[in-house]
Amino acid sequence: MVASQRKIFLAFLLLTSTRTILAFIVRPIILTGSSNSYDGTVSSSHLNAYSDGDSSMRSRVVNNDGLPRGNVSFHNFSPVRELKNGGKITMVGSGPGDPDLLTLAAYRVLSDPNALVVSDRLVSKEILDVVKGEIRIARKVPGCADAAQEEIYEWCKEGLDAGKHVIRLKIGDPFVFGRGGEEVLKFREFGVEPKVIPGVSAAFSAPLLGSIPVTHRGVSNQVVMCTGYGRNGTSPDLIKYHKEQTIVFLMAVGRLRELCERLINMAGYPSKTPVGIIQDAGCPTQRTVVGNMESIADLAEKFNVKAPSTIVVGEVVNVLINENPQSSEQLHGLIQNMTMSEVQT
Repeated sequence: MVASQRKIFLAFLLLTSTRTILAFIVRPIILTGSSNSYDGTVSSSHLNAYSDGDSSMRSRVVNNDGLPRGNVSFHNFSPVRELKNGGKITMVGSGPGDPDLLTLAAYRVLSDPNALVVSDRLVSKEILDVVKGEIRIARKVPGCADAAQEEIYEWCKEGLDAGKHVIRLKIGDPFVFGRGGEEVLKFREFGVEPKVIPGVSAAFSAPLLGSIPVTHRGVSNQVVMCTGYGRNGTSPDLIKYHKEQTIVFLMAVGRLRELCERLINMAGYPSKTPVGIIQDAGCPTQRTVVGNMESIADLAEKFNVKAPSTIVVGEVVNVLINENPQSSEQLHGLIQNMTMSEVQT
């Protein structure tokens, strides 16, 4: 029994010693590299941490399969806030459309006469009137969105190469279904870490500007935000019906009829569920159209509702619009310019 224990102990010592020796041999090989080691180049996929322009940003070296090969710092490859020629990028959210809802920071940079502003098509005229410098507007419409996005990147790169302050102006908040994160990653490929100025998201501001609160005690205790278009034009998955739930759809007016049919047939929504659409929120041309799942698509066609529009689904739609809160009657029609003085049916 004692001899057996001695053999086990000796085997353990041998194994431990072997692992220790191998560790000292292998580790220098990993750090100094071999024929299959890191080749000294860094692509955007190597940058895995957000940096506020700090040169101490760290990155991970990865294999072609995306697996990490160890933490190594490459300070020289970190994107910077400003290039040596003075080029820099600021991403600005313009809010729903009213210049009075711009943040002070957004108003300040848009007033720079030397800046190059690269704007989305749906940014309101009232916001664009604030801009003092050069404006380039991307004609991003359904069917050519990808081509327009590439044009945006080309304009931004051109501005950076010229040493300009490039302002990427986007409707609402750039990071709420606005491809903001994708653009940050692309700008990092250009060697620049953009400054971000958030905007007031239309998901919450547009409904309220149309007299529709997204929550209300005893009516709605939860809010879901959803886009009408998934990647490559697909339809996103829908959440099952809950009476005390509000759904806010952005960029969905182009497939409103299909959306209502799917909510009824696939998500269990009653056909009489109230629906409201707010077009051009905060602008002089703002309109609010109200109806239900059965009628809203026809009403949108009748009144020629266009983007940018925010769609609200749920019982909250009638809370403030209906003059008689105790009435179960649903409103159907067009409410003009936030006045609620007249409903056109």
